[in-house]
Order: sequence, then structure tokens, then C-alpha cells
Amino acid sequence: MDTPAPSPLVVDARALGARGAWTELRALLGARVEESRVHPELITLFGEALLRTQAPREARTWLAGTRTAVRRSGDRAAVRRSVNLEGVACFETGELAQAEERFHEALELGRQDGDDLLLARATNNLGTIANVRGAPTEALALYRLAVPAYQRLGHARGLAETYHNLAISYRDLGDVPHADESERRAAEFARQAADARLAAMALVGLAELRLRSGDAELAEAEARRGAGEMARIGDPKGEADALRLVGAAATRRGRFAEARTALERALTLARTQGFAVIEAEALRARAELAHAEGRRDASRDEAREALAIYERLGARREAQALHEWLEETARR
Repeated sequence: MDTPAPSPLVVDARALGARGAWTELRALLGARVEESRVHPELITLFGEALLRTQAPREARTWLAGTRTAVRRSGDRAAVRRSVNLEGVACFETGELAQAEERFHEALELGRQDGDDLLLARATNNLGTIANVRGAPTEALALYRLAVPAYQRLGHARGLAETYHNLAISYRDLGDVPHADESERRAAEFARQAADARLAAMALVGLAELRLRSGDAELAEAEARRGAGEMARIGDPKGEADALRLVGAAATRRGRFAEARTALERALTLARTQGFAVIEAEALRARAELAHAEGRRDASRDEAREALAIYERLGARREAQALHEWLEETARR
């Protein structure tokens, strides 16, 4: 029996997704939610469009609400994709236990169905959770599993993301040379993929390394470039992270007014979009700014707010570091 031809809506949605026209795809399916809700491919396309347009809360609600429909459809590809996307949405909103559960399920589905790309993505995503939880060595091991999988697939975008994540873990371990090398490789693969967002992300990663090496002036300049590029392409998560770094660098340089402006914008973006990790990091940077300005009560309040988010996320390393910072600043 012949397979029925896809509906015009499916054809249009596929074309938009293939082009990476996520804003247009979100508008198209958002205007036809009831039709999208009963078609497994449209469910996953809408979920991805919501994530790609920086709406993780909406993506989480959509994917959780359509989970049963996707599974009942018998469309294994849609099931696999939906599970992984839901994990990404949970991660972005700070629901790490739920994200980890979804990614492990995605790994199992990928093994069952021979989906190597999904295996690479889920492994990389589990590495990100490990790093947030303060286990960079475990994260490195997972990223190193994802790299050869992406290499076999010739997936430049996945390699850019994973090398950027490797850089973060090396940085957290204090291994600046390997962090720098990994971030530069991330930038190289971003160029191969012609992905402006990933290129800007690598630039911000290099700026973070500059700040940690003591060059606050260069760090601020590169972070501002990254923030401008993220704003241009409409990536509020990337913009928030870059502006958080601008604020931290400006604080180090004694440019407090500029730091306040950048950090206020970073925090607004993070809270509006629901990016829990960046919200905590922006609050920590604001605590450091307030301390540098001599506003001790405000500094403690900002730090404690950040600490509450880190503890909710299970970010043990960051929570412990902030505890120690609070104790140290209290003695000054």
C-alpha cells in the first residue's frame, strides 16, 4: 500500500526546519497548535523550534504534554527526538534530575535503533549535567565519547558544541592550555558548520579564559563582541552569558557603572527566558560587583540568591566556592 503524501503543513514545516528558519517555524506551528499536537513529526519540530528560539519553559510544557501522543504514534524517530529535546528543555530550566532521566532514556533508544547521532548528542548532554554538578572529570570522559561519534558522522556542529564543553571542563580543572586548545577547535568547527551562534559561543569561551588569566581588558572586549553577535542573531541565552562576562571583567577593571548595566541586562535575559545556570552566574557576578563597591549587605543578598539556585541545581562545586567566598568576605 502506498504511503500517504504528507500534508501541506508537514511539508512547509519540514522545509523551514531544514533551513533553520526556527522563528518562522515557531510562528507557523504556534498558529496551528491543535493540528501539530496530533502529528509526531510536527510535535518534535515545534519543540525544537521553541528551544531554538530560546523558549525552554514553553518547550518543556509542550514536549511533556505531547509525550503520550508521540509514543502512541509508533514513530520511533519522533520518539527518540522528543525524548532528547525534552531533556534539553529540562536542563535549560534547571530541572537536572529530569534532564538526566530523559538523556539516559535517549541513550537507550539510540542503542536500540542504531541512531548514532542521538547517542552522540545524549552523551554530550550528560557530560554537561556532570559538569554543572561539579564533576568535570566525569564530564570530560563523556565528551571524549561524543567526539569520535561526531567525527564518524562528519557532524561539525556537534563537534563545535562538544569541544566548547570540553574547554569548560578543562577550565574548571585549571588546565588552561587544554581549555584554550579546545575552545579554538570549537571555533574552527563552528566556522566549518557556518554557525554564527557557535562561533560567538567559542569567542565568549576564549574571553572567559582571558579573564581567568588576568587580562580583564581583552576579556571585556571579546565578551562585548560575543554579546553583540548573540544579540544580532537573536540568541538571548548566549547574550546573557556574554554580558555576565562583560560585567565580571568590567568589575575587575573598576568600571562599576558599566558592570551594573551589563549584569542587569544579563540577569533580565536569564530570568525572562528561564536559564537557571546563567541566572545564578549573573547573580554571583553582581555579588562580586556589590562587594567591590563596598555594598556589603547587597553583596551577601545577591550571593545567597545565587547560592540557592546552585543548591537547587545540585551544582556542588559552585555552591561550595560561593560558601567559601561568603565566609572570606565576611572576615574582611
